[in-house]
Amino acid sequence: MKQADPNKTNAPLESDRSNLFLNGKRFFHRRDYPSALRCFEADLKGLEQSSPLDYRIDLLINLGNIYAQLGMPDRSQEYYQEVLSLQQEKSDPHAIGLTLVNLGNLAREGGDRTRAEAYYLEAADHLKKAKDTHSLAILYSNFGLLAQDRGALDEGITYLKKAIDLHKKTGFEEGLATSWAQLGRLFTKNGNDRDAETCLNYSATHFRSLGDPYGESEALRGLAQIYELRQEPELVLRCRNRIQEIHRRFDLPSPESDPP
Repeated sequence: MKQADPNKTNAPLESDRSNLFLNGKRFFHRRDYPSALRCFEADLKGLEQSSPLDYRIDLLINLGNIYAQLGMPDRSQEYYQEVLSLQQEKSDPHAIGLTLVNLGNLAREGGDRTRAEAYYLEAADHLKKAKDTHSLAILYSNFGLLAQDRGALDEGITYLKKAIDLHKKTGFEEGLATSWAQLGRLFTKNGNDRDAETCLNYSATHFRSLGDPYGESEALRGLAQIYELRQEPELVLRCRNRIQEIHRRFDLPSPESDPP
């Protein structure tokens, strides 16, 4: 589950963060969540009462994100709720909006679409107030996924196109790569394989330029699924060979034989 990260738009100076925190971020980027968890928990345990509130909030957000990735939504929600309480004391609409997005993500992943939509709508109000185009783009992607969960594929496609337009305006390459992949999968489900192919090719290219082998591999698996449906075995084989190459080069776990 992709969680909103306030550090994307309010990046702290590295000199303001401990080595444990910085190592935790590096492990998180590599998707080594257990190692990241150990770093952030140790940093939080050693935090002094005089430490800046923003630092504590950053740690709690990262811990919430990790527990979400580890499939422990109850623990994740505890951290996010604590973060939300601290942020409301500061009356920071940008930070409050991002935490509401994360709570909405947890609700959506847990199948509670009504609560997810409520969190997302409240988040949108705060992010618009903060004039945070970057985070609104991420939120529109989440609205798109929520529409997909309801079976409203055309609505989901509209939201994702809006997210992509905003990502282009802010130049957020990771957001573009992710949203192109999401849009490609929606087009696949909607029976529009040509547009799906275009989107997933864009996604794979963006992930490759970002140096994200996981993202590129997943986009290629989506392409392989399209080519299988179209009975184009040579293109399927080309995608699978590239996936195997990525996994060998970056020492990733072997990919499943079938695309998602």
